Amino acid sequence: MPRWNEWLSLEKNANYKDCGVYKIRIVDLKYYPIEIPRFLCKDKDEILMIGSSIHTAERIRCFRSAMEVKGCTHAEGKRMYLIKQYTDFMTKYNNYKIQYSIKELYDENETRKEEERLLKCYFKRHGEVPPLNNNLPKGYNIDWESLNCG
Repeated sequence: MPRWNEWLSLEKNANYKDCGVYKIRIVDLKYYPIEIPRFLCKDKDEILMIGSSIHTAERIRCFRSAMEVKGCTHAEGKRMYLIKQYTDFMTKYNNYKIQYSIKELYDENETRKEEERLLKCYFKRHGEVPPLNNNLPKGYNIDWESLNCG
């Protein structure tokens, strides 16, 4: 089964270019987790978003570009830009870094299914999706008992 790659700084371009899922997280300047308050419990994994792409390196580059409002279309990156600009985010988290990790997968279908599973498991644990994600894929009508989050 595919494993997650190491966490890399968002400034570094990804080497992996094919199908995969990715997580984006926030850490302090010493790379310690910055816990994110969530509805049911704090997110000690500091996940800001979960995404997928058939062109993973390009999608992560696009997140970075949208976060800096440089013309790339990435809804979660644009949301991060708005949060940084128009909320007290910079007061609360003025010393932070953003990192990403990729799980390399084999095809588009497997990639979409894994993103859906990760988002639903996050929801099951925290009562909501990560802060930059909009909603659960395919809605809320799923078999929660058979969801494999291990």
